[in-house]
Amino acid sequence: MQSPAPDPRQPPRGVSRRTLLGGLGLTAAAVTGARIPGPAAAAPADSGLSVMVAGTAAGRGMPLVGYNTGHFLPGSNTSAWLAYSRVNAVRFFASFEDWCPDEAFDPGAGISDIDAFDAAKEELRRSPEENRFLDWALLREVFEHHVYSNTNFYRLNYQLGELKRLAITPILEAAQLRWNSPWSGLWQQWQKHYAFTYHLAGNYDVERFNFINEPDHPSAARDIVDQQVYVRGLQIASDAVHCAIADVNQRYGKSLRALVHAPVVTHVSSSRGNDHMDADPDADARDDEHGWGEIALRNLRTDYRGNRVDYDIFSVFDTHQYNKAAETYAYEFAMMRQRMREYTPTGVALPIVYSEFNRRNTSTFETSGDDLDTPLIYGDLARIWGAAVTAQAEGMIVFKFQDTMRANGIPYGTGCYHVEHDGVHDIHGATKTAEVNRLFAKGFAGEHRRLLSATTGDGGTIPVSYDPRTRCHHLWLPHPGGSPAGPLSLDLSGLGLGGGQVVVEEVSPTHSGGITTIAALPADGRITLTQPADAVWLVTVADADESRSTEAYADASVVQGKPPAVGVPESLAVALDPGGSSAVSYLAFDLGGGPAARRAVLEVFGSSTDAAPLTVMVYAMTDTSWAGRELTWESAPYLDPGAVRPTSVGDRLHPAGQLTVTGAPGPARLDVTDALRHARGRSLGFLLIRERKRAEDTADDGRRLVLSGRAAPRPDVRPRLHLHH
Repeated sequence: MQSPAPDPRQPPRGVSRRTLLGGLGLTAAAVTGARIPGPAAAAPADSGLSVMVAGTAAGRGMPLVGYNTGHFLPGSNTSAWLAYSRVNAVRFFASFEDWCPDEAFDPGAGISDIDAFDAAKEELRRSPEENRFLDWALLREVFEHHVYSNTNFYRLNYQLGELKRLAITPILEAAQLRWNSPWSGLWQQWQKHYAFTYHLAGNYDVERFNFINEPDHPSAARDIVDQQVYVRGLQIASDAVHCAIADVNQRYGKSLRALVHAPVVTHVSSSRGNDHMDADPDADARDDEHGWGEIALRNLRTDYRGNRVDYDIFSVFDTHQYNKAAETYAYEFAMMRQRMREYTPTGVALPIVYSEFNRRNTSTFETSGDDLDTPLIYGDLARIWGAAVTAQAEGMIVFKFQDTMRANGIPYGTGCYHVEHDGVHDIHGATKTAEVNRLFAKGFAGEHRRLLSATTGDGGTIPVSYDPRTRCHHLWLPHPGGSPAGPLSLDLSGLGLGGGQVVVEEVSPTHSGGITTIAALPADGRITLTQPADAVWLVTVADADESRSTEAYADASVVQGKPPAVGVPESLAVALDPGGSSAVSYLAFDLGGGPAARRAVLEVFGSSTDAAPLTVMVYAMTDTSWAGRELTWESAPYLDPGAVRPTSVGDRLHPAGQLTVTGAPGPARLDVTDALRHARGRSLGFLLIRERKRAEDTADDGRRLVLSGRAAPRPDVRPRLHLHH
C-alpha cells in the first residue's frame, strides 16, 4: 500500500517542480508559524515567516474529510466520538460474503450469455421489491441484525442510521471477488450490487460506492486474473449501482446520484512513481501493457456490452497512499489530473479521493518506533492535509478511526482513537493525530467554505478558508519538523477584520487541540505570534462581535476515598491515581437567554502540582441536576468509580476536547462551541476527568491538576464560559 516516491527530476509534462511545491505551500518556510500570549513587536523583515491573506477566491473547502471506521455497535459511544472528530465522511468495508448471502439471490442457472443476462435484469427492474430473484425478507434480516466480524464489528443498518443522523456521508467498499465467472456468476454479482445499493439508497440516501478494494494488490490476482476481468466487473457493478439508484429515485421521488469510486488502487507493487496510472512491467504481469488507472479511465464511457454511453461509469478517481510525505501528494494530484485529461474519452479530469491514507501503513508502524502521538507523524499528516486542500482534492479518508485489533493480536497502529477490545467497543480517547485531523476538519471540511489566497514572504502559499456560517477565517499552519520555535507575522489587513479576535488551537508535544492564544487583532490587521517547535496550528480569525462571560454557578470536586467537601470549595482537582486518590471535577453554567452563541470558550485557571504540563479530557453534560447536591466518589454522576471512567458517553455526556495546563499557574482554554448543541434549556455542564485511554497510558498516573473554583477569592481566576454572538 505504498509506492516509491516519484523522481523529482521528472515532473509531469507542463508542470514544473517549483510549481508543484512552491505553489502548494510545501516549502519549509511556507508551513512555519508562531505563538505568544498576545501581540508582539513585528519581527525583522529577514526573520521568521510572514503571511499575507487576501480576499481573493482560491477554490472551495474539501467536500469529504473522513475516516475508515472500524467498530460501530448499538450501545457504544462511537457516534459521540465520530461527531467530536468533526469529519463529514466515512468509508467502511461491507463484504458481500456477510451482507449478501448467496441463498438470497437467483443462482443464474439459465443465464448463459449476455442476452439472457439483460432479459433477467429487465424483469427484475420492473418490480424491484417483488420479484422471483431477490429474497428481500432474508436480506432485510441480515441488514438489520447481522454483526460484521472481520476485524470491524458493526451492524449495517445501525451504522448507516447513525451516519445519516450525524449528516456524515458514507462511502461503501462493497464487493466480492467473483468476477472471473461465467454469465451466471456475473448475474449473481449484478443482483448483489443492485440489491445492496437499492436498500442503502432507499433507506439511508447512500450514493457513494467503491468498486473492489485494491485490484492491483497481488492478493486480488486470484480472481482479477487480468485487466479484462477487472474492466468487465467495473462495468457490471457500475451498471447495477446506476440502475438501483435510478429505480429508487423513480419509486420514492428522490434525486440521489450514483457515484462510483474507482479504481481504488494501492501502489503496493509499483516499481516506478506513476505505475498506478501507467504500465509497470514487473513481476505482476497484469499491468505490463496498461496501468490500472489508465485502463479504468480509457473505459470510462464504455458499458459491459462494449457500447459507448453518454455518462461516466465511475465518477471519482479513487486511490490509496501510505508512507509518503506531502511532496508526493502534491506531485500525484498534478500527475493524476494530467493523465486523466490524456486517458479519459472526455478529456476531463475526475474528482480525486484518497479513500485510504496515513503517514505510515500498519506494518511499518509496527517497526518504525513512532506512533500517532509522535511529532514527525502528526506534523507530516498536517502538511498532507494542507497539500490536499490546496490541490482541491474531493476527499481524504484517513485509515483508520479506531485502533481495532488485527488478526495477529496487535492493534492497528494507524488507529486515531483508542478503542476497547471487548464489549460494545467503546472509545476512550484521542491521539494527537486525531486532534490534528479534527482541527483540519473544523477549518476546511465542506465545500460551503471558500478557500482564499494567502502568500508567504518567500513566495509560497498556505491554506486559508472562510466559513460564511460562522463568519470565521481559518489558517492552517503546521510547523516544519525539527525546526525551532519562530515568529509568524500575519497581515490580515485585506480582510477588514481589525478589532476582531485571533484564536490559536494547537497540537504539539505539550498540547492536544486546546487554545494556546487568544488575542485582539489590531486595527491595522497585523499581528505577530510565536509558534513552538513541532506544533500544528489552526488559527481562527473572528470578526468583531458581541460577547459576554459567565462564571460557573455550580462546581464540585470529588476525590476517591474522601468525604464530600464542606461548603463551596475554593479549588478543584483532577487526577488518575492508582494509589486510590483519583479526582474528577464538575462545572455548570447558565447560558442565559437571547440569541444562540456562535462560539464558546471554556476557561479555567490552575496548574499541575509537579509544575509540568498536564492534559485532561473535558466532556459536555446535558444534565446539571447534580448542582447543589452533596457529591461523593460513589454518588458522583456519570462516573464509573472503579475504572475512573465516564459513563453515558453519547447520551448524557459528549466529548468536548482535551484541556492542557502548563507548569506555571495560569489560564487554560478550550473551544467548546460544539458543546452548545448539547445544552438542555439554559444550562450546560462539564466533566473534567483524566481517564486512561488504553492500558499503556500510565505516564500521568498519580499526577494532579488543581484548578480555582467558583469560590476562589480572585474573580479573574474562577471558571467561566465566554460566549460570542
